[in-house]
Amino acid sequence: MEQEGDARAEVLLTGATGFLGKVVLHELLRRQSQLGVDRVHVLVRPRADSAPEARFAEEIVGSPCFSQRPEGWARRVSLVTGDLVEAGCGLAGTARERLARRVTHVIHCAASVEFHLPVAAALTANVTSALNTLALARSLPRTVSMVDVSTAYVTPHRGDRHPVEERLAPLPRPAEQLHAEIAAGRHDGEEEQARLLRETGHPNTYTLTKCIAEHLLTERRGGLPLGFVRPSIIAASLRQPFPGWIDSPAAFAVFAMMIGSGRMRAVMARPRARLDLVPVDAVAERVIAAAFSPPRRGQAPPIRHAVAGYENSPSLRLCRERVPVFFERNPVPGAAPARLRYLGRDGPIYRLVHWLQHHRRPESASLADRIADTNRSFAYFTYNTFRFRSSVPLDETGFDPGDYLDTTCRGVYRHLLGGDTTEVTLAGRRHRREGTDAVWVLRQPQGNAFIRLAGYAVDKTLARCVDRVTVDVDSFREALEAVPAGAALVLTPTHRSYLDFVLCSYLCFARPDLGIPIPHVAAAVEFSRIPLLGWLFRRMHAFYLERGRGREDKRLTRRVHQLVGQGAALEFFIEGRRSRARRFLPPRRGLVRSLQATGRPCALLPVAIGYDHVPEERSFLDELGGAPKPPMRLRDLLAWSLRMVRGEIELGRVHIACGRPALLDLSRDVHDVGCEVMGQLQGRTVATTHLLRAFLEAARPEGVELPWLCAAIVRRGGRVLDVPRLGRPVHGAVERSFRSHFQHLFYPEAVLAFPGNPAVESHTRRNGWIPAARVDVEAELADPRVQQLVQALAAPVCRDYAAAAAALGQGRPGEPVPVGAAEVVRDTGGIAHLPDVEDAFEDLAERGILATDAEGRASRFGPRASEIGAYRDACLEGLGSAAAEVPRP
Repeated sequence: MEQEGDARAEVLLTGATGFLGKVVLHELLRRQSQLGVDRVHVLVRPRADSAPEARFAEEIVGSPCFSQRPEGWARRVSLVTGDLVEAGCGLAGTARERLARRVTHVIHCAASVEFHLPVAAALTANVTSALNTLALARSLPRTVSMVDVSTAYVTPHRGDRHPVEERLAPLPRPAEQLHAEIAAGRHDGEEEQARLLRETGHPNTYTLTKCIAEHLLTERRGGLPLGFVRPSIIAASLRQPFPGWIDSPAAFAVFAMMIGSGRMRAVMARPRARLDLVPVDAVAERVIAAAFSPPRRGQAPPIRHAVAGYENSPSLRLCRERVPVFFERNPVPGAAPARLRYLGRDGPIYRLVHWLQHHRRPESASLADRIADTNRSFAYFTYNTFRFRSSVPLDETGFDPGDYLDTTCRGVYRHLLGGDTTEVTLAGRRHRREGTDAVWVLRQPQGNAFIRLAGYAVDKTLARCVDRVTVDVDSFREALEAVPAGAALVLTPTHRSYLDFVLCSYLCFARPDLGIPIPHVAAAVEFSRIPLLGWLFRRMHAFYLERGRGREDKRLTRRVHQLVGQGAALEFFIEGRRSRARRFLPPRRGLVRSLQATGRPCALLPVAIGYDHVPEERSFLDELGGAPKPPMRLRDLLAWSLRMVRGEIELGRVHIACGRPALLDLSRDVHDVGCEVMGQLQGRTVATTHLLRAFLEAARPEGVELPWLCAAIVRRGGRVLDVPRLGRPVHGAVERSFRSHFQHLFYPEAVLAFPGNPAVESHTRRNGWIPAARVDVEAELADPRVQQLVQALAAPVCRDYAAAAAALGQGRPGEPVPVGAAEVVRDTGGIAHLPDVEDAFEDLAERGILATDAEGRASRFGPRASEIGAYRDACLEGLGSAAAEVPRP
């Protein structure tokens, strides 16, 4: 049992620049109050190309391992310059004196994990360094314990069913004698080294020298309390510093990297053998426990196996099932598709596959010999199962070997291969997949024949008209982890295109690892009237609803209740209709009420889908120009498909992300839930450099350049994706719609820059669904670039509001208005933006300048009609003379 640390404990840690050493340091700092740790001294050796100070700054302080530590954490860490293979650990006299006054615990993590170093070099790295550390620890008067990190494989394999105990492994001769022989060079030749390994039963010089080190440390410890921790194959973290942390391209990570990057396609292994993969944070926990629960002086050094254990170890067959599939779903940027063609013993079949898949493929040809060496080096571990017995077993509730494989692969993908789990390619021209799309569709675990056929068609379509469809996998995992047990799952995407509901279902089909069933989609009843398609949509999980009710629909509630009772996932558009200008529309409450009426708790998952361009852009331009909305027709879809086949459609980038789930039960107000969902959708919608370039080219704010604008958006909590430049020109109305992806982040500055301006006040109130910016607004406005940007964003809105007021003219209360919003846009030649003009009409009605009819339309002048002139002038307040010009025909 772990004991409370000394009130003034100070730890000397070696190997802090290594994978395990970093996590041990992280845990010592995270638990410093519990352990009573005052300070950690890390011993770092100089390199020919890097001083210890530089290594400390780059490899430790700059490591993502410590990215979540509080600011100033490094003040608890002292750098000690030294070299463990030198006498006295290479310490200067002043450094030794300082350590002698302060150090109470010594943790020795430093080692060389290279399996096949010449035995003399391995002896220096793993034995000499350990003995020098022991001598240093014994010389420090306050030292109460020392822990040496060894390896669980010091005990040679005796058979798959033979237990491996926590005791010193036998050697054919005394360790002192073996040490002297190796130091004298008696085993330097290849044949002599191979004979020594056969004699001891060890597979490589790493495990042999670690075994010798354990014996010698035990014999030379004197009265110093000493303990050993023996990890098995250390893999990514389970929880600390965060799930999936790994920075060591060694052991299992080598295979994951090579398979994931499409280079390794044949592995020498016995499918039934099990790999003992242990999380690095579990090892660090046991190292610290051993250091702060030392044996009594004179007691034999305790040995603790830090292992996963037989039941928690994946078989190589399971590795074959999970690792390639993970990287197939999370393709490494710029790499060949992952696929494992062979996993089995060495022999003619392996050699044939190795030649075909490694020597003959351009992606692997230069690495073919290295791949073969890796297979041979690890064959001892991939052929044999070790049944380690441990006094400190891995006791993680719900630990699943397959899930942990995914966690490790996720860490390798992110930290070693440069992948971004917030931007994983799902489809599109740049998405690479091994094998045919038809085979991929058939391999998916869910979906009926109609859904699979649709999945194939969607995949082909996206490959023709989209550069990349990417998904923020992390956002979905975080959201799903926050869903309470037993809650019904409801996807609520943004609605910018008919492609939205296709992409949501495709995501669930293509990424079954997310755990979201293919949803049943609430579609407008108009879809059911389209010949053939209405029938097909039903078989692809669509059900139909009447829009515009604004109240609970009993028939819809029964259908929803039935689906929820079956455990189905649902999908509906909380905005109701497509937002032709990419605005975030007020939430509709009808379906939310139907969900609430089921009495079952629901988790609404906000799914933000961002486009460079949408398929319906042509028709949206007509509507934004004042034309009526066209009916849904099959011939329009067929015409678009023909243009797509001809290569005339280019949508650019599509990105999907998930917001925090909004929980709905009988206690929640449906309007509040809807607003919460809209806030998450707005917060998760990304901008792309294509959208921002179009804005800068149209608005030309002085001094504002693309890199600065991207940084300003990120500083306010937004996100910008870098995308290739699209050659097509961007229509002015489309560019105005692009601004909905980022302009809300600058609303606080706009309100402060235009105090009392009714246009700015109305626009920000109607379109701002997320909290205010995370920046000092007054300080930001002191920057001339921010002033120019806010002016460029606000001026068109103000002009459109003023144009609406000017077009209405002066009227008496009760008189009908002379024009509608669409006519205002047409009268300005399409310069005014229809959504802004519509908002202006609504704002005038709310102020009593206009009055609404029974259908809620501003159709006549209101009691305060005389104020319309002052309203128009106020909308232009704060704009420069040129910017204040009202759009006219």
